[in-house]
Amino acid sequence: MAPSSVSSPDNQSVTWVELFFDIIFVFSITQLVGLLHSGITWTSIGQGVLVFWLIWWGWSQYTWALNAANTRHKAVELATLLGGLLALVMSVAIHDVFTDTALWFAITYVMVRAIGLWLSIWASNSAADQKKVFISFAMASSGGLIFVLVGALAGGAAQYWFWGGAIAFDMFAAQIGNRAGHYQINVDHFIERHGLFVIIVIGESLLVAAAGVTGHEWTTSLTLVAATSLVLTFSLWWSYFAHANDKLESAIESSGVKDVASLLRDVFSMMHIPMILGLIGVVVAIEESIAHPDAVIHTEVRIALGVGILLFVGGMGFATKRAGGDLPIPRIAISAVAALAIVFVDGVDAYITLLIGVIALATIGVVEHLMESSSTPDEVQSVEPA
Repeated sequence: MAPSSVSSPDNQSVTWVELFFDIIFVFSITQLVGLLHSGITWTSIGQGVLVFWLIWWGWSQYTWALNAANTRHKAVELATLLGGLLALVMSVAIHDVFTDTALWFAITYVMVRAIGLWLSIWASNSAADQKKVFISFAMASSGGLIFVLVGALAGGAAQYWFWGGAIAFDMFAAQIGNRAGHYQINVDHFIERHGLFVIIVIGESLLVAAAGVTGHEWTTSLTLVAATSLVLTFSLWWSYFAHANDKLESAIESSGVKDVASLLRDVFSMMHIPMILGLIGVVVAIEESIAHPDAVIHTEVRIALGVGILLFVGGMGFATKRAGGDLPIPRIAISAVAALAIVFVDGVDAYITLLIGVIALATIGVVEHLMESSSTPDEVQSVEPA
């Protein structure tokens, strides 16, 4: 029997429609790589960050909305699928978003956001205080949506300024919504959504590596670059899910803060922005390395790789600290040293540059495992018999 209430049940977990929606939005993320195909410059980086913010904020809004909604309700499923369909059309426009398709992107983006805002308000009908939060957020967000449309119509330099203004409106809306009232949130569902998004993005880097090898002669250089890229991707997965994500979840659960929504907003909606940008940088580096396996990786690509690893791996450490846990200094220090080595070690084969990242991630994994193992005996001794 279809559920009658549109509001989220207490024990809701991620559903199939949410996973399908996430896959579509990850396609939008991978389309950003196309903005860097002509070269990694300050202009292309700025364009990528601007578009990424809009995409991420659109996805993040649905994460909050579907946390409040019953995602097994047929109307909620249909609204989510419609938002996903529009997001797919929006994704196609990303490649030429600063030339020919800005308005197409803006119109579909605003429609995606409008559906998400409506869904969040509708789903919170049974919780007056929560509905007040979403209404306040929607009203503050409307200015940013107008800026996106105006920027697309204006084009040129004005497009950058208006879309930058849209980001400022989004930041303002997040603060206004938080002050408007209390938000009832399913923490497990929220963490799971972000974990699935991260794992899909990491999986895209595997597809990039595999696609680069398919149909090409398996030379020694290509084989080494592809193999190192795969190991690097697995290591990124390990750095997030094998240890850090559990630490982050444990820190949130034991934080004891009353305003859990603000904590989750900072840790996931905000602090995951540089982390996902870091993953995009790694994907760009892998794609370039596989495309030119016999060449030395250019400086700008090495910067994308080194900074990407630092943002993703080190960023997770700062997120854990914000959640109330200890600052994992070895994780941050090792990833920083690796980033410097990747950037400044020049004149080596592409797979050697990638291997530096692999060695750093492996070292972080070993160090964190040893630290966790050494702390376990004390924890066991401190537990009193029932």
